[in-house]
Amino acid sequence: MIRALCERWHTETSSFHLPVGKMTITLDDVHNLLHIPIHGRMLYHDEAMGQDRAIDLIIRLLGMSEADAMAEIMNESAGHISYPSLKRVYEGHLTQARRLEDPIRGRRSRREGG
Repeated sequence: MIRALCERWHTETSSFHLPVGKMTITLDDVHNLLHIPIHGRMLYHDEAMGQDRAIDLIIRLLGMSEADAMAEIMNESAGHISYPSLKRVYEGHLTQARRLEDPIRGRRSRREGG
C-alpha cells in the first residue's frame, strides 16, 4: 500500500494523484498523524536535557549506535544533533529501506561496491 502511494506522489505539486482526484497533505494532517504542533513553539527549552536522556532518544528514535550517539552529544551542545549526522542517519535508513523494497538489487549493489 505504501509503495502504491509512493508511485502516486508528484514532487512538482507536492500531492498524491489518485483515481478519485488530487490529494494534498495539510498541516492538520501532520498534526494528527505525527503529533507535531502546528502553532506556537515546537520546542520548549525550559530545562536542559541531560546527556543520558539525549543519548537514549538518539539511540531509540534515530537508531544510532550508542558509541555514535555519545560522540554526537560530546561534539554538540546539550541535546542537539548536527545536520550532517542527521543526514547520514536519514540516508542510511533510506538505503536500508531500498534494500528491503528490492532485496535482489540491494545484494547486487553491495557486491558491486555501490
